[in-house]
Amino acid sequence: MKDFFNKAGLVVFGFALLLTSPSLVHAQAALGLQLKPAVVEDQVNPGETHTYSISVTNVSKAPGTFYISSQDIKGVDDQGRPVFVTPGGEVTGYELSAWITLPQEALTLNPGETKSLSFSVHIPANASPGSHFASVFVSDKPIAPSTSGSGVGFNVGSIVSLRISGDIHEEAQLREFSTDKLIYASPFVGFATKVQNLGNVLVQPTGVIQITNMFGKQVASVPVNESLASVFPNADRTYPATWKSDSFAFGRYQAVVSLVYGSDGKRTIYSTTSFWVLPLVPILGVLGTLFVLVTLVYVLMKMYIRNKLREMGVQHVSRADTDFYKKKYQKSGSRLVVVTMAVLLICLVFLALMFVLFA
Repeated sequence: MKDFFNKAGLVVFGFALLLTSPSLVHAQAALGLQLKPAVVEDQVNPGETHTYSISVTNVSKAPGTFYISSQDIKGVDDQGRPVFVTPGGEVTGYELSAWITLPQEALTLNPGETKSLSFSVHIPANASPGSHFASVFVSDKPIAPSTSGSGVGFNVGSIVSLRISGDIHEEAQLREFSTDKLIYASPFVGFATKVQNLGNVLVQPTGVIQITNMFGKQVASVPVNESLASVFPNADRTYPATWKSDSFAFGRYQAVVSLVYGSDGKRTIYSTTSFWVLPLVPILGVLGTLFVLVTLVYVLMKMYIRNKLREMGVQHVSRADTDFYKKKYQKSGSRLVVVTMAVLLICLVFLALMFVLFA
């Protein structure tokens, strides 16, 4: 659950987004805060009150007064960063900020100074079961952000994630499992696994992608969501994965993703997809070699026939006799050319049939 917002999504340091004069930019360039822990999580019951604490450190070289606020989280964006509910905005069913009581509105810190910020959370008796989310912010201005790290000035937030006991519903489904292309020139394949959370608590799907070749032999196993990033309730999230191999690969491949989730880790979802690996350089090399061989055989047979005709002394015979000998010695060469061209044609037809049948 601690990786709910992913490593890139949680802002640990906030720095000024300055749109002022150069002198003020220079004076505020070193402003910054650090909050620990980055995520506060707990499992609670309706009607309870809990107190939590976070430490706030001024890591800049100047003293400052910082403002404290809280805000609900309604989901995450495509990069896994939290998206916050605007004041007076929509109701998500996972609100938490209204239950948070902050001890003060502002905090003054000297350079390098650390202070503890304690706050309490009172869970109503009629609170809906499942996950509830909010963030406690410390910023240089009393401005609530719409997304993590946005807005003028800077703000830093610790995520508060509480799971309220009751009728917990854990359900997820695979919305999509695909590759970014159908045909690859080398075994460097990107997968996208989109999971939708249909329940009322966070889910952390983890698993592997098993890849098999056209003969049914498993050639690779790629992990999915090793960082345990979670999916927000009633939302979806895409987990990327990559298969890269230095071994030679050719033909149609099938990939099966199997994910497990749930508090007991026994719920399973899976899906399949397929793709092709057609190394163009080797294929073009083989076709080019066949073309050169056919051309070489044709040229050599013509030279062979001319030499034989000269040895037989038919240079000055009639046109009919010349044609007779040419046909006689060209017959075997023509057969070889036909066989070679047939092999080339069969290879091309085979590749086309494989593509049509299994793509």
